[in-house]
Amino acid sequence: MGSSPSLAQPQSPAQARSQAQPRAQCPVEPVKQAQIPIGCKCGNPKVKWRCENCVSMLCDMCQDKDHAAKGHHIIDITTIQVKISDVKTYQTKVERSFCLEVAPDNSLWIGDGDEKEGFHPFTSPSALQNVKLVGDKVKVISSFNINVFGVAVTPSNDILLATFQPRLKQIKAGSKKLTDSIYCEDMSNLAIVHVTKDDRVIVSVDNAVVVMDTDGNHLTRYEKDENNKQVFSHFATSINSTINGNIFVAGYYDRKVVVFGKTDIISIYRGHHSFNNEYTGNESTPMDNVIVADSQNHALHILNNTGHLLTTYNTKDIGIPILEHLAITKEGSFTVLYMTSSRSNLYKMVITGC
Repeated sequence: MGSSPSLAQPQSPAQARSQAQPRAQCPVEPVKQAQIPIGCKCGNPKVKWRCENCVSMLCDMCQDKDHAAKGHHIIDITTIQVKISDVKTYQTKVERSFCLEVAPDNSLWIGDGDEKEGFHPFTSPSALQNVKLVGDKVKVISSFNINVFGVAVTPSNDILLATFQPRLKQIKAGSKKLTDSIYCEDMSNLAIVHVTKDDRVIVSVDNAVVVMDTDGNHLTRYEKDENNKQVFSHFATSINSTINGNIFVAGYYDRKVVVFGKTDIISIYRGHHSFNNEYTGNESTPMDNVIVADSQNHALHILNNTGHLLTTYNTKDIGIPILEHLAITKEGSFTVLYMTSSRSNLYKMVITGC
C-alpha cells in the first residue's frame, strides 16, 4: 500500500526565491543612461511625452492627435532626470539580502532570510545584522541568528521583524533582546513588514496585505480586486508608503506593483509588455515618488505617488546587476540610496532628480 501524501508546507520567501527557475532574458536590450523603452498605447516604443490628465506615455503623433488638441497638460519626459553619483561598494557578511532598512541613527538592518546552522567560514552565522558603514568597512553592531524576511523601523526606533511565523517580533530601542510584539498574534506566514510615517503597521501575509494601528487593531485588509479576484497569487516582496498615504506593494512572482488607497486599488504597474519584470524592493523618495527595483532588467523604475511611470534607470551602467532591496535616507542636504545586489554586496550612492 502506498504511503499517504503529506501536506505541502508553505515556503518561506528565501526558500521560494532561491528555488525559482531563472527567467528568460529580456528580448530587447535596455537603452543605456536611464531609459527602458516604455511604449505608447499605439504600440510605438519611441515615447517622448506624458499626459498628466490621462496619466499615459505618448509618442509625437498621439500627443498631437489625441491629447494636445484637447488641452491636456503634456510634459516632456526628458525633463525628468535621475542622476546617481558617489557610488560606494561594501562587502557584507550575509549570504544574500532579503531585507534592508535604515534606522534613524543611519545604521542599517540587513538580513538574508534563514537562520544558520553548521560551519560558515566565509559569512556570519547570523541571519539578521545591525551594521554601520565605517570607512570602506561594514561594522556589525549587533546580530541575531533568527529567520527574518522583513524588517521595519518605527519612528521611535523600535525594530519589527516578520519571521514567517505568527506574530511580529520586536527589538525595543536600545535593547538587544528579541520579544513578541502586539501585532499579528493570529497570523502566520508573515513575510514583509512596513511602518508608515504616521505609525500604521502594514504586513504581507500569504497573498493579502493588512494595515493596523499602533495598538495592533486591523484597519484594512487588501486581498481581492473589484472583480473579487485575488490581487496577488503569492506573498509580496516589498511594501512601502508615500506621504499622500498610498501603499505600494511589489510582487516578485506576480510581476506587478499594486498601489492601494484608503480602501481599494488606485493603480497597477506592470511595466512594458516587451519585458519580463521582477520587482523586488521599492522605496519612497523625499519628492514623494517611488523607486522600484527590477532585478530581471537591472533597472530602477521611478513611479509617481499614484503608481505611474516617470522614467527608468539602468543600474548596469554603474556596475550594479541583479538588484534586491532598497533603502533611502537623508544625510544633510543629500538623498542617499542604499541597494543590495546578488550575493553579499551593499551599495551606497547619492541620488538626485526624483
